[in-house]
Amino acid sequence: MKADLIIHHARIYTVDPKTPWAEAVACLDGRIIATGSNDSIRKLAGSRTRLINARGRLVLPGFIDSHVHFLHYAVRRQEVNLFGVRHLDEVRRRLAEAAASRRPGEWILGWGWDEIHWDAPPHRRLLDDITPNNPVLLRRMDMHTYWLNSAALRQVGITAETPDPPHSQIERDPSGDPTGILREWNALRLVDPHLPRPDLDTLYRWTAEAIADAHALGLTGIHDQRVQREGRQSFQVWQKLNREGYLNLRVHMNIAAEHLPEAATLGLQPGFGNDRLWIGHLKAFADGTMGSRTAWMLAPYENDPQNTGLPVVAGDDLWQLADQARQAGFPLSVHAIGDRAVREVIDVYAEVQPVPGRAASALAPPFPYRIEHVQVIHPDDLPRLGRFRIAAAVQPIHLCSDWPTADRVWGDRARYAYAFRSLLENGVLLAFGSDAPVAPLNPLLGIYAAVARQDTDGQPADGWYPQERITVAEAVYAYTIGPATLSGKQHLQGSITPGKWADLVMLSQDIFDIPPEQIPATTVDLTVFSGQIVHYPDGEIDTPRRSVHFAPIFGPEYR
Repeated sequence: MKADLIIHHARIYTVDPKTPWAEAVACLDGRIIATGSNDSIRKLAGSRTRLINARGRLVLPGFIDSHVHFLHYAVRRQEVNLFGVRHLDEVRRRLAEAAASRRPGEWILGWGWDEIHWDAPPHRRLLDDITPNNPVLLRRMDMHTYWLNSAALRQVGITAETPDPPHSQIERDPSGDPTGILREWNALRLVDPHLPRPDLDTLYRWTAEAIADAHALGLTGIHDQRVQREGRQSFQVWQKLNREGYLNLRVHMNIAAEHLPEAATLGLQPGFGNDRLWIGHLKAFADGTMGSRTAWMLAPYENDPQNTGLPVVAGDDLWQLADQARQAGFPLSVHAIGDRAVREVIDVYAEVQPVPGRAASALAPPFPYRIEHVQVIHPDDLPRLGRFRIAAAVQPIHLCSDWPTADRVWGDRARYAYAFRSLLENGVLLAFGSDAPVAPLNPLLGIYAAVARQDTDGQPADGWYPQERITVAEAVYAYTIGPATLSGKQHLQGSITPGKWADLVMLSQDIFDIPPEQIPATTVDLTVFSGQIVHYPDGEIDTPRRSVHFAPIFGPEYR
């Protein structure tokens, strides 16, 4: 048996506790067939084997992002990018530039703004003078808040008389007029039906381009988080890519909670699909976000004594949803940011999911129950996560931008924000993700944030609550085996182990040996998906027996 791909003279961290390190790896027909020394693996080379000399570089399992809104990411690439903009003047400049190329009446869409550094709060008047003839919608970086100009408010019919939708807010000035700021899902739904929607072929092309982005960042798998506004289109795009043979990504595809009745009626079950696309968890929301001050808290926000945030789904309703999901065989994946939201979700999970010592039902879900974000948790609830085997799907990259806000709005409670070390010490399975497009898709930035607990400017100097740091090995685990376990596919992905899918990444630097502050500068030199090279930027591969083949992104009709 001869391999079709061998990577040798590498420093391979397998994430397999039985054989954590190796010099070389051999692959055949999309699977890993052996790891070991250079000499032992080179014996598996034949006349048609692709040989890649890693020249001592670090090789890891392909990264898996456990929380991404991939269709949103693909679409956001086409919009006005306001991520990281620290001055309102720059927001206005980018918007004016976009308006210059738009026809009157055409929507201008943007995303990524964060008002924390601005000298004035967002308001429709700041947009009106530069976009008088175009409706404008700018999504905040957390995607839980919209900023509209006056033309957009008129187009969607929001006036001073429009009531606040349940569990949401239309922000108003002292005179009662809308400021253009809408918070949380039920308010955002007033706008969404009026927005232009690209057709399926356009989304197909954009998504394929976004997959190439993912490969360049070392991603070979994602957990795509369903939300109500994108579920059908995203499902269609993934199926089309898969059907036509261009889905070079493993997609654990969650279903929005509102679609549970249809899924149950059809008898769909988690895990249904193939090795590239399968149905995952049922996704629901318990609260809002920290930046919008809608995360549901046990005590009021600092300097805001009347505000404890907003429940999106109250405890009784969440329990009913969880029970219905259990009857249909689905585990839940619930967004919970604030400490009260996290507690409510733990309470519900403790009642509905199988736990040690309790008989499981015939329809026991095949995947762990999970909480998305766990951004802040009361210390009393930490041991309960481990006790009830509840996984934490967290996004360390948010720490880079959110730590000053967390200190300001949560005060001393921020001690248990992004509490990665405490979660691990309480036996909680960690699965890392990006929440892109809310934050950059790059897994290496997430690893840096978890290890250094600093932003990319190196602040705070000693790390933000440095006792919550974790090691590089623990962070890599959370970007590989952690998400694989949440999919019930830890026997197929997440480590460089014979028999598993041949999904690999080679880095420009050894993140185990360099100082943490150098991790963000590390790049991906090679990505292998199912034994095929899907990203290699510099053409340096040593291939004496066979030229490198890049797996296709588009068919001929899309080139």
